[in-house]
Amino acid sequence: MDSQINALKADDVHVWIAVPEQCHQPDRIATYLAWLDAHERSRYDRFRFPAHRHEYLVAHALLRSCLSRYSSLQPWEWRFVKNTYGRPEIDPPRDTLPLRFNLSHTAGLVACAITRKADVGVDVECTSRKGDLAAVAESSFAPAELAGLAQLTGAAWGDRFFELWTLKEAYIKARGMGLSLPMQHVVFQLDHDLETPIRLASLLEPAQADSGQISDWRFVLLSPMAAYRLAVAVRSSLPLRVQVGRAIPGEALQMLQLPLLKSQGVV
Repeated sequence: MDSQINALKADDVHVWIAVPEQCHQPDRIATYLAWLDAHERSRYDRFRFPAHRHEYLVAHALLRSCLSRYSSLQPWEWRFVKNTYGRPEIDPPRDTLPLRFNLSHTAGLVACAITRKADVGVDVECTSRKGDLAAVAESSFAPAELAGLAQLTGAAWGDRFFELWTLKEAYIKARGMGLSLPMQHVVFQLDHDLETPIRLASLLEPAQADSGQISDWRFVLLSPMAAYRLAVAVRSSLPLRVQVGRAIPGEALQMLQLPLLKSQGVV
């Protein structure tokens, strides 16, 4: 696999997506399984449903193949460690270039975001998923966010729900604190027009939490495919350049020209 270390600048965010349904060939599955380390293989084996197991496999194959785009390491050579809250990071001795990543998967789509050094989080959600979304919003969103949702109906309500949900997830994942940072403590302001940028309005969290300044964070919302929302959160004082690519892990990597639905601090 050709290394493109110089393709990732300090202010770049590369988001790679893959469709698990396109990766069912037996030879691909065998290759992806051979890439997994013992911990990943153990988790893979514990999935009860084949669809979930396959999503996990493709997500981790996507991560490994995309990291190798920026490194001399092969996909099977990457090793990972976890922080106090369980967030995976590259094992430092294996990190030939300071790379940060985050991984997300949902029904029908997987995504990973990669930066040079900056904290990064990504979340992707299928907007046609079933469930009581109103109850989820009530337990996860701040009063100001709920008030904004109450002004919407139908498809607009659903779009706003998934925009807020993915932004919150991406931010919490970028912080690397897991469930110790409740969703309703992260408050976003989203106006109805696309031109007004995303704003992280407030952080209702313990004073000792290492959140940095609100102004330190940059956000992106996009729709990588029909019926999907994807959000990226990056801790950076620089304006960001965000590129999205489609991949079949281990094979084709292609940058796409996808318009951003909404962003903050992005050029």
